[in-house]
Amino acid sequence: TMHGAFHDTMRSMRCPVDVAASARRGPTGVTPPRRVPGVAPRRRPAREHASSRSFVTTVRAGKDDVLGDLVRSLFESGRAKVTKDFEELVVEPFSDPDPKPLTGLVPPKSLADVDSKFVTIEMDGESVVVHYKESLPTTTRENKTPNTDALVCMHGANGSTYSFRYLLPRVASAAGLRAIAIDRPPYGLTSRPPAPRYENKSENGNENEPKPNYHRVYTPEGQVEFTLKVMDALGIERAALLGHSAGAPVALDVALSEPTRCSALLAVAPAVFVGEKVSSEDDDKQESSSTKSSSGFKLPLDRAIRFAWFRFLIAQDGPGLNVIRGSVRRQTAAVEAGVTYADLDPETRAQYVKPTKTEGWDVGLLQLFRAGLGRFGSGGDRLRTELPKLADNKIKVLVLVGVLDETTPPALAEGFVEAMKQAGMLESDLQYVLLPDANHLPMEQTTFGVRESFEQIVVNKVLELV
Repeated sequence: TMHGAFHDTMRSMRCPVDVAASARRGPTGVTPPRRVPGVAPRRRPAREHASSRSFVTTVRAGKDDVLGDLVRSLFESGRAKVTKDFEELVVEPFSDPDPKPLTGLVPPKSLADVDSKFVTIEMDGESVVVHYKESLPTTTRENKTPNTDALVCMHGANGSTYSFRYLLPRVASAAGLRAIAIDRPPYGLTSRPPAPRYENKSENGNENEPKPNYHRVYTPEGQVEFTLKVMDALGIERAALLGHSAGAPVALDVALSEPTRCSALLAVAPAVFVGEKVSSEDDDKQESSSTKSSSGFKLPLDRAIRFAWFRFLIAQDGPGLNVIRGSVRRQTAAVEAGVTYADLDPETRAQYVKPTKTEGWDVGLLQLFRAGLGRFGSGGDRLRTELPKLADNKIKVLVLVGVLDETTPPALAEGFVEAMKQAGMLESDLQYVLLPDANHLPMEQTTFGVRESFEQIVVNKVLELV
């Protein structure tokens, strides 16, 4: 964290300075007397007058010396990071100007499980083969109403249907409701539609107006349409939508786009950025800030510069593909080695990296970044304008976040909850749960009964609907 990094830097700054300064003082020629516990120190005889003692002059390091030590310390502590960033953001992206397709990858269906299911939808002339899993209730509830047809779960970044393997049968059994999880492109085992090819340089023939170099399914609007089309294909008219992390804003956008098709919104560790409500007198200040988005989300200057460079890289075909491949390769290695997700067993970690063995994962991920980075941190004003739809349509909302979640910390979820309250959401329809001992993956965390608590909370919310 930034707090920890500050203290690490201070420690690295102190040690070299202290050592170097002590070295310049030179040997004193005097060995301090050892203190023996229980024995009083020997007093100097009276005849040893102060004038007869030999004095030792300590030569203190000058300001320039200390400053030099400080600069060297900062340089050494930052050199490793600078070298790493330079390799990853400058050298690696341009190492191969024309990267070839990765070898050894397989079609997504070849990695399917015995309980995997597929359904095909069409978007913008491209067929998208959607991987999903479902659990069906074994019995029908006597007083069941058509208020909710299913629970539809949407995973976060780098997730898949695997994240909900325990939750689906639990909901189907305990709540008597059909429970479904879908792989959102470009993740999991769903196919990744390619970027469109254009005969002209722009959609309307105007060569000065460039066209998107990504398929629309990777945009926020495209993810909404994708979800609704999957619901149509599976015969789901009205659903309780559950989104984890980056899946939460997708679930929210679906609810706001078609509120009559959503009975409840369950946002787990939501990566929803609403920012602060901007008053009219602050409009001019906000518009003049180059690093502040319409959601009020502001990046520090150094990160804003890195972000701008990253956007430049992914806009290029060769460098963009290289930087995506390099980043995922390092992440995958960290997961497989247990550095990331250290509390998960090897089999579970292997499942989380399995989608990177499928054809087209890199091209799909590049399109996702291209489609989304231009809007990173934006949309807060739009959300605040549309959030009243949740209250107007009596959509029940659950926001759940772990106390120990550092990826989407409680403060982020609390901002989302507060925005919904300001939008007129009734307390009876809005539930906020701060889950003790939970991290960013409560569905995987067995310690302290976190997964059990998470599943029971979801079941209880679903039971309110059926």
